[in-house]
This record gives sequence, C-alpha cells and structure tokens, in this order.
Amino acid sequence: MRTLTNTPLFGMFTSYVEGSELMPGNLPAAYDDFVELLAGLPQTGDTAGQLRRLNYTRIELSFMRQTCSTMTEGRHILYDVFIGKTLSLLDAEIEMMKEVLRHHADNVGKGMEIRPQGCKRKAALRWNGTDSDLIELVAALMAAGVVDCVEGKKLAIVDVIRVFEDAFNLKINALYTKRGKVFDRCTDSTPFIDSLRKSYIRMLDERLA
Repeated sequence: MRTLTNTPLFGMFTSYVEGSELMPGNLPAAYDDFVELLAGLPQTGDTAGQLRRLNYTRIELSFMRQTCSTMTEGRHILYDVFIGKTLSLLDAEIEMMKEVLRHHADNVGKGMEIRPQGCKRKAALRWNGTDSDLIELVAALMAAGVVDCVEGKKLAIVDVIRVFEDAFNLKINALYTKRGKVFDRCTDSTPFIDSLRKSYIRMLDERLA
C-alpha cells in the first residue's frame, strides 16, 4: 500500500512549499483521491501501525503549513485552504483510530450477547442496510435524546456506533468521513428514516386489514 505522503495531493503541497509550478485546478481531484485512500485504510489488524502512519502524515503536513505561513510571496489561498482541510481530515481519522484502540482495549474478552428471554442461545443479528443508513439512524436516536449513557457521561456518535457494531458484528470504516457525507446531504436528508416510517405504516395497515 502506498504511503499517505506518496500521493498526488502531497506532491502538489510539496511543489507549493518549494515555490514550483502551481496547478490549483487539480487540487479538488487530488483531495478526493486522498479522501478515498483514507476511506480504504483497514481499521482491523495493525491499528497501532495505522495510527502511527496517520500521525506521521499529520506531522509532515503541519511542517508544510508552518513553512507556508512564513512565505513572503507565492502564497495561494486555495492551497492554504486545502492544506487546512487535509489537516482536519487527518485529525478526524486519528481520533477515530484512537477510539478503535480504546474500544478494543475496553472489550478484550467481552462479547455483546443478545438473547431472547428464556433462550440460552445467542441471537446473531445482521445489519442489511448500508453504513450510511446506520449512521443516520444513530444520529436520529441521539438527536431525539432517547439514547443515554448509564455512567452519565456525554455520548459521542462514535460511542453509540460502536455499540451497534458489536450488536450487528460489523465494522464501519472511515466513520467520520461517512458521517460527514450523511450530514452534508443537500436533499433527502433522512432517506433511511423516511423508509422506516413507510415500512412501519405499511406493516400496521397489513395487520389491520
């Protein structure tokens, strides 16, 4: 797998810092490529190694940003904006990876079992929706205030997502990236919740028929 600094986006940032030829029109595509690369990083296995790689990448980009701040000429606002966006993206991925490590440490030797009353066998559940559907559902539950923490601490969406991941035996990769896409919808902001309502009403109609 190529390293995170060996990407077209970082190549463009390096050229900017070194005062080489600028191609600001290519920044959006290079940024999207970097986002897709992050989204494809495995979040199982060598999690500590992935976290180390993310932190190394962030350090390199932070030094680039510091160098840009001292430039007396050749500054380009679009490059500065994309460097800031990339740093924020890395911060989100680093925080998410830390949550994965904490979650793993807290649940070593533990498994979440859902058993029907009077049944000794564990019920294996499977989520048949998309990752975005689950994120939308969890966000709605939190917004409605129907999900709380027994310890009284303030919940973050990642806390609730991890519980659902345990329940359905799945893993949502690039959670913060996908959450951002769900929250940034311009139209049809709640397609999954709308479909749930329609399905529930249809079920009631069939029972009353």
